[in-house]
Parts: sequence; structure tokens; C-alpha cells
Amino acid sequence: MKLIFSVFRYHLILLAIASLLLSYFIYSLAPVTSGAGVSMDVQIEKGAAFDPIIKNLVDRGIIRSGNSFKWYAVLSGGAHLLKPGFYRVSSSDSVVQIFEKFIRGPQDIVVPIIEGSTVLDIDTQLSRLGIVERGSIGKLLPKNFIADYPFLVKAKSLEGFLLPDTYHFSLHSDPASVVKKILDNFRNKALPLLASRPADIYENIIVASLVEKEVPDALSDRVIVSGIIFRRLNIGMGLQIDATVFYAKCAGRLLTCLNPRLIRDDYANPSPYNTYVHRGLPPAPISNPGTSAISAAMNPKKTDYLFYLSDPKTKRTIFSRDFDEHNDNRAKYLGL
Repeated sequence: MKLIFSVFRYHLILLAIASLLLSYFIYSLAPVTSGAGVSMDVQIEKGAAFDPIIKNLVDRGIIRSGNSFKWYAVLSGGAHLLKPGFYRVSSSDSVVQIFEKFIRGPQDIVVPIIEGSTVLDIDTQLSRLGIVERGSIGKLLPKNFIADYPFLVKAKSLEGFLLPDTYHFSLHSDPASVVKKILDNFRNKALPLLASRPADIYENIIVASLVEKEVPDALSDRVIVSGIIFRRLNIGMGLQIDATVFYAKCAGRLLTCLNPRLIRDDYANPSPYNTYVHRGLPPAPISNPGTSAISAAMNPKKTDYLFYLSDPKTKRTIFSRDFDEHNDNRAKYLGL
């Protein structure tokens, strides 16, 4: 009887230990934190050892236990199925979620580039997402891409040719590969719109970049503003476009400008981009226009208008035929 009791007690102890181990195993698989947690990028190289990756996850507080991670990998039967590449993981991910990411392979990041972004705006956006290093896109020059994209022949920078659209990129991508993907999209979607005047592609992209920033919406208004720009150019009248002053003041940033409010002194900025000081087009685009703005630049509408402003309440574009009418509109809509 004593022997039976001893064996029973021994089994109870084993069961208790097993229960504790199982509870700890389940606990160690759960997320370390709730909410956003701590994030990090993990690189799995082809043929790389598993232990350094796990140690890194433990050291950064992403997972609780390296041994639990290993046991789960073995028990799931997927320890040999990890795919090389870069991954973003978080302490709010469970071990199961992290491991499944490693099994599926690197996932692209969806990046919507907004119409009117500048090269430096895009550089900031992509670097914040971990796609490229900060400053790497802004340093790339058109001459490095002209062989494959001859439409860049007159370009002084990539400004104007990074077509706004929704893209898919990987973490820690090569900056040149990122730009090539965007330029491929420009060639497919924007270049056909510019085909009717191939000799003036660069000038039309400059006009499109102005239209993009001056008239945010309706194509019907954009073609009129495009016509006003070309009319002013033809009669030698200054363009006097505020967006060019912004571009000069913010050193090539519009969406990420730290101090975008214009003051009187800004209009005297000697920058060649300031169309209040210099007649004609600015020397280069001031933004990356979308296909709507490019279409407007290619299809300017002839009117009697020479002036326009944007109603701050309705965002509607108000047009004027002469300076007196424009001043009346400034008083009516802007209180000036």
C-alpha cells in the first residue's frame, strides 16, 4: 500500500512539474507587451545560425525566452523553413506571430506617396518607414539613371519625376532600386501624357509641379491655371506663385517643412525658385506632380484670366481678368 501511495505521489509531482512547465511555455510564447510595444528590424541571412537571431530578440525585449522560441520552432516542424530577408517585429507580437512572419518571408510595406511631395519629403517618408537610410534618396542624381530613363536628360535632380502613387517596398531596400521602381511607373503612366511634346518634357513637368501645388483638386480649375501660367510666360509677366516661395524658404521641402508660414521678407528671397523675384519658370520642378497635374500642364485652357486665388473656406479657385478684379477678390475672399 505504501508503495502504491509513493508511486501515486511521484506521479502527482511529475504532473505538477509538467503543468508548471507547460504554463511557463505558454506564458513565454505570449507577447511581452500590449499595445505598440518595442519594434526592431531583424535580418535573417541565407544559411545564418538560428541562435544569434533568438539572442537578439531576447536582448531587445521582443520575446521572453529563447529556449521557448526554439522549442516552438522544433515542435511546429518549421525550424528549417525560415526565409532570408528583413523583418519588422515587435514586443506586442507573440512568438507564434513572429515565427509565422519568418516562415512567410519578408512582407512589402505599402507606401502611398502623396501628390506634391518633394524628393526630400519622399526621402523622409521612406526613411521613417525603414525602407532606405535617411538622405539616400536625396543624394541620387539623374545622371545615374539617364541610360535607362532618357526623359531625365534635362533634369537637374529627380524632382518632378518621382511619380506619386501607391508603391510596395521592402525594408532596407537599395535606394537606387527604389527610385527605379518609381521611374518605371513614371515611364508607364506619366510619359504617355507628355508624348505630344517630347522636346518640352522638362518644362511641362515644371509647370505641372506648379499646378500641383497651386490647385489641389479639380482638373477643370487646373487646366485654367495651366493656361494662366503659359499666358504669363508668353507676355513676359512674372508668375508670382507662392508655392515657389515656399520651396525656396523650405529648402526643397513642402510637406515636411518645419516653418511653412510665409512672411513679407520671404517674397524678397533671391533664390532662383522665387517667381516673385525672377521672371519665367523656376529652374526645376518644385514638387512631384501626379498625373492630373501633368495632364493639366499638357492641356492648358485659353481664357481671358491672368490672376487667381484660392478661397480658404471652400478651396474653390477664384479667377480674375485684371489686377483690379483680382484686388477685389483678394478683399472679398482673403480679407486683404
